[in-house]
Amino acid sequence: MARRLLSILFLLAVGCESFAQVLCSESGEKHWEAGFLSGLNTDGWQADFSLAYFPVQYFGVKASLGFAGEIEALSDWCDEYRCPAYNDYASRFKFTPALVFRTGRVIEWKKQDAGFYLFAEPGLVMSPGAPGSDGAKWLRWDLKAGVNMQVERFIVTLGYAVSNFSLYSGFPTNHWGDPDTDNYITHSCLVAFAIKF
Repeated sequence: MARRLLSILFLLAVGCESFAQVLCSESGEKHWEAGFLSGLNTDGWQADFSLAYFPVQYFGVKASLGFAGEIEALSDWCDEYRCPAYNDYASRFKFTPALVFRTGRVIEWKKQDAGFYLFAEPGLVMSPGAPGSDGAKWLRWDLKAGVNMQVERFIVTLGYAVSNFSLYSGFPTNHWGDPDTDNYITHSCLVAFAIKF
């Protein structure tokens, strides 16, 4: 199943340029977007940097690099007088390729020359396990959806995500005690900022 999904994502990415030529996108339109996403989820926090290519307004491909981790207690933050001997908070590196689908402008805010758009972003999460994990699942699915506001070249996004990616896959050592299960659905609330170029 995972190989089929990866094959489909690869074929769609390769076909994007010819797809764009067939649909004849407007000249001068900006096709690339670079962005930053942060969020809180079932396990703690996440932060990603992304690069996306939109051959047409309604469809694109995106790749994100980032981290997910537990939220550290304030008392464990390091300062010049007190620093823990070791860090037992779980964290994972993530690579997320995805497809992006956008609607046309749903609401127009003429006074600010802005528009609101809906989006859906199905993708895959590829991630080695957190330190101390044993047999962590390295390939999981991910689905983001929400609304973004575009003002000229700038984009602000509010979204929700659901995934079977688990920070605690493989039962890593963590600060809050060993989890009862590592097979569950992770829910996230997200905010992101991007710029077109």
